[in-house]
Amino acid sequence: METKFRHILIAGLTAVGLGLAGCGGGGSSSTPPATGSSNTGNQTSTVAMERTAISNAIAAAQTAVGMVTDDASDATVTAADTAIAAAKKAIADAANVPAEEKTANSGTVAQIETALSNAKTSRTAAMKDTNTADAKAAVALFNGFGDATNFTVTISAVTDKHGGGGMASFTSDALVPGVGRASVTKSAEPMQGMWQGTMLTDAIADDAATNPGTSSTVVVYTDIEAAKSVPFGDVYDLDANGNLASANVISAANRPKVKAPAFTHTGRKNHDPDPDDTEDVAMVRGTFNGASGEYRCTASSPTACASHDAGKGVVRLEGTWTFDPDSGAMAMEADADYAYFGWWLNKGTTTEGVEAGVFHGMTGGTALTAADFQALGGTATYKGAAAGKYAINPGLSSASGGHWTANATLTADFGTEATDGTGDGTISGVIDGFMAGDEAMDWSVALGETPFSASGSFDTGDDGADGNAVVWTIGGVAGAEAGAWSGALHEAGDNNVPTVATGMFTATHGTVGHMVGAFGAHVEK
Repeated sequence: METKFRHILIAGLTAVGLGLAGCGGGGSSSTPPATGSSNTGNQTSTVAMERTAISNAIAAAQTAVGMVTDDASDATVTAADTAIAAAKKAIADAANVPAEEKTANSGTVAQIETALSNAKTSRTAAMKDTNTADAKAAVALFNGFGDATNFTVTISAVTDKHGGGGMASFTSDALVPGVGRASVTKSAEPMQGMWQGTMLTDAIADDAATNPGTSSTVVVYTDIEAAKSVPFGDVYDLDANGNLASANVISAANRPKVKAPAFTHTGRKNHDPDPDDTEDVAMVRGTFNGASGEYRCTASSPTACASHDAGKGVVRLEGTWTFDPDSGAMAMEADADYAYFGWWLNKGTTTEGVEAGVFHGMTGGTALTAADFQALGGTATYKGAAAGKYAINPGLSSASGGHWTANATLTADFGTEATDGTGDGTISGVIDGFMAGDEAMDWSVALGETPFSASGSFDTGDDGADGNAVVWTIGGVAGAEAGAWSGALHEAGDNNVPTVATGMFTATHGTVGHMVGAFGAHVEK
């Protein structure tokens, strides 16, 4: 009461004083100059700056908290915590902002902080569900590994319209459903040295009505090179007149290679320069597989020579069309000699729900003869890449699994015992530099010394011979000798030394780790 009365009294006295000043009050009639106006302006500017800082900090905190979703990273959560702390500091540092205004701002920050707490709780629950699901998937994968059986597969290069190397096409009857159909989703995997990766996934099951979860995934790595421009006659067999025969021009496989402005249309188009002449020849300038030249067709009737729009830029020719390449014409030649390796995963096809395996091989190339291989001596080192699937199951709560990539190094010792036909040297290797997702794994797999066959293949089998088994080391702790590995050398190079090695292996680490892998490597020169 005393304070309130004092304020009223001072206000009254001030009003009286001002009133007196306005009336002259017996004093001078001139108004004394104002003092402190510069300080007042500076204070106003400081308050505005502090309010802006608070407003910006609160807005930043709101944005940061909004980024914290169920699948947000730890870094995103940390950023939200940091933004809220910055907003609190901006309020605390605002020495010139009225206290009641700062209190209101603090209330806003408290609401943002509550929202972050709720988001964290939701994220933790979601992560727990995800981890449980991942662990169950890992256990299924752990139980789904079988022996490394090398499937018979068909792999071919897919060349884009500019002649560049494309992702591989892959088919195998061993996969359920068969990957390689139009329903397949295809995506590129990161390059592993010289090895180009492709992932193919088919989620449309042959038994979709009874088992809608069935799917197949294949990851294949190849050393397929981009198509090269070479003389037209080096790619195709030409007739005595230097023309490409009609059977090649109009074949279904070659339709995408046929290009000409006159063939670019919708529906059907007849090509007959003189409908009244039964011996006239339709001539159309265009390209075949990138080579310039002229398409020709004898128009025995007005409809004998035609082109059809087959969709997606593809032309279907009707009639006895031939192609006469220009002098010096060049065509794109796809790489027909390449090695491959990879892994596959079937879901929903067994009682456990998952099965996985690996494969490898070579298409084309110069075959190794037994005589040439047995005549080799000395050593050769092969370096390349490896990939596969793993599962670690020390218990459901901490099981993990997925796919991995790594480095592969092999050492072949061709030896001197080849003449007896029973021993043709040995090969050993190591798989290291493991990456699972974006995480480096402290793993290595030793591939024990194994004898070659007379043709350069090798297989440890299950003979249990000392030293040729597979050893998986995790964090410096080596597992017992277990598993098996096999493969082959391919493509005779200089002095008949094989230039490529491919293979596959299985490995275990006690009772908690299962792994399957495949590899491809090139000889070091």
